[in-house]
Amino acid sequence: MQMFLITLAVFLGIMLAIYMPANSVVAGYLGSPITALIPFFFIALITTIVLLFVFGDYRTFFKVRNLPAYLFLPGFAAAFMVLGTTFLIPKIGARNFFILGIAGQILTSMFLSHFGLLASPHDPITLKKTVGALFLLAGALLSTF
Repeated sequence: MQMFLITLAVFLGIMLAIYMPANSVVAGYLGSPITALIPFFFIALITTIVLLFVFGDYRTFFKVRNLPAYLFLPGFAAAFMVLGTTFLIPKIGARNFFILGIAGQILTSMFLSHFGLLASPHDPITLKKTVGALFLLAGALLSTF
């Protein structure tokens, strides 16, 4: 099972590296990174609905109305993330975007895991992890500048 999860994580990384630059191409065709969000999120919504009815329990959809308001913020953040990606990749390149983005993700995830925030298992920051993060940051900076 662990190997499946690792393989899935790598596959999702591959998909991320493809779909984000592809959305930048859509923005080029449409002439606007903001407009490019519309087909992106429309197809994502349709796909999610199909997945819910094929693999999920449609009754869980009705629980959405009970979510605390702050838990809608990830949708807001996703729109800005996709917009930022769509805007930045043509400006700084996919390689630089992903190197810097992964560095930001790792540093933020260390903080989240250290405090066990957002349902992350508690994983304290240690000296070893701090040194690794500093090497990561140095590598990202050396690679992009």
